[in-house]
Amino acid sequence: MADISKITETAMILITYSGMAKSCYMEAMALAKQGKFEEADAKITEGDGYFVEAHHGHGELLQEEMSTEESQASLLMTHAEDQLMGAESLKIVILELIDIYKKLEEN
Repeated sequence: MADISKITETAMILITYSGMAKSCYMEAMALAKQGKFEEADAKITEGDGYFVEAHHGHGELLQEEMSTEESQASLLMTHAEDQLMGAESLKIVILELIDIYKKLEEN
């Protein structure tokens, strides 16, 4: 039987840590726009730490679901996974933008 409280708790962890990661990535972009690349890199690293926390929670829940025959999908979990994927996509775009800012600064 699916443990709804565990799913809800994990979803909230994913949403929280994904949001924190996205905030760090956005701060990194703002710092890069100001030419503060070392600080931007530190913010990316901080965001990565939050992303890893979210990813671990997600992985644990997936392993638990694989050990049962019952699906544990919920709207809240779908939202949480969307937040996790959004953080990852945002990081990819922001890393590209930071690279552009660095190249502009060099010229």
